[in-house]
Formats: sequence, structure tokens, C-alpha cells
Amino acid sequence: MDIQSYIASGKLELFVLGELSEREREEVLQLSKQYPEIRKELDEIEEAMFAFDNSSGVSPSGEVKEKIFDSLSAELDSPEGTLETTSIASTKEVALQPWKSFAVAASLVAVLAIGAAVYFAAKFYDVEERFTALLQERNILVEELDVNQANFEHVDRQLETLLTGNYQRVPMKGESFEIQKDARVDVFWDKDTEKVFISVNQLADLGGDKDYQLWAIGDDGPVGIGIVKPGEKLTLQQMELASSAGAFAITIEPKGGSQSPTLENLVVIGEVV
Repeated sequence: MDIQSYIASGKLELFVLGELSEREREEVLQLSKQYPEIRKELDEIEEAMFAFDNSSGVSPSGEVKEKIFDSLSAELDSPEGTLETTSIASTKEVALQPWKSFAVAASLVAVLAIGAAVYFAAKFYDVEERFTALLQERNILVEELDVNQANFEHVDRQLETLLTGNYQRVPMKGESFEIQKDARVDVFWDKDTEKVFISVNQLADLGGDKDYQLWAIGDDGPVGIGIVKPGEKLTLQQMELASSAGAFAITIEPKGGSQSPTLENLVVIGEVV
């Protein structure tokens, strides 16, 4: 028989706790007579239980004691329950008093309860973190939706302005100039109201010390009518009024614009048809 495997099976602990069937208890009693190792292990388990009892300070009631002693007497009177002279006859190892089982069970329940509390606390913390992240994501989406809604309403108003007015589209390109051949800008001009809007399709970004300036070229020569923002693409930027114009042009000027255009920095030009 593999004594160590039997000891490691957990039967001895269950015997001490009184959790084995009658047949299994008889088996443990018999093997403890035959094998000193099993008897020694029973003694050690019993001592550990007594140590736990002493440290916990739990004492059984008088009624429970009476039942325990009756159980011990019955066990000792039984031939199967009697060990050899030095046996587990101190009975502390065999008759395993029920109140000790209750104490051990209570400690196991406490350990399980603490483990469950830690587990569910960790789960709750994880769920709370994910919920907070979802709330933050929702708030960001709401903000983006508000911005997009505002942009849509702005564009809608601008389109309504173009449709209700008598605006002429003047396309301006940079193909003729080395400075920005891919530049594309549209000017919308209403001769009756003199209002001017500009829409940037493609304009390269400039350094912090430069600006794009729009010019209305009319009978009195080029007149600066506003600074063009290259980053505001596919939206209408309102410029100053233009009473007359045979063409529109954009040049690169020092920050804030100039009184007269820098012709060598001409970016795009478009003729009013």
C-alpha cells in the first residue's frame, strides 16, 4: 500500500472532521493500527485542530459536551473503535468532537466569504472602470455631434445665402504660377449686394508671419477685401464688400495684409465673366 498517497488523499482530515461514512471510518481505524505513519498523521491533524480551538477560544456548551462524551464512550466501547494500547485511545484523534468540526467549518466559511468579497470587489471595480470609460466616450461623441451639428447648420445657412442671392461663382486657379500650381479657390460675388464669399478647396499652409490676402481688381485697381484662412476648407468665408471687380486674386502678404498686392507672390487669379 502506498502510505503517502493515502495520507495525501485527504481522508485523514475528513476522518478528524467526522465527515466519513462508517465503513470509511473503520478503514482509517484499521490502517492506523497497521501503519505508524497514518497514526502519526492523525495525531498531527488532531493537534492542529486543538491548536485552532485554543487560539479561537471557542468552548462548547454543557449539552454539547455531554453529547461529545457519550460519543466518545460509544466509540471506545466498540471493538472497531479501539486502537492499540498507545492508540488513538487518547480519543482525541478519533472521536472527533462535533463542535471542533463546526469551528473548522466556520473558519472555512469565513475564508470563502473573504475570498468571495475580494473577487466581487475586483469585478465591481473593473465594471466601474469600464462604465466610466463608456461615459467619457459618450461625452466625447456628444461633443463631436454638437460640433458637427453646428457646422452643418452653419453650412446650411451659407448655402441658403448663396441660393437666395444673385451670386456669381468665380473660380481661381494657380496653374499659371510657380508658387502654388495646385491651388484652387472659388469666389462668390453678388453684384447687387456687393457681398463676397470665398471657399478654399486647396491652399498650402503658411508660416506664422504670412497671410493670404484677397483682392478685388476693379476700376480703381486692386483693393484688399480680407484675409483668407487656408485651414477653413469647403466652407464659406465672408470677405469685405466689393463694389466693382473685373477679377479677383490672392497674394501672399506679411501678417495682417498689405495696402497693395505683392505681385511676385501671386497665388491664384480668376476673371469675372
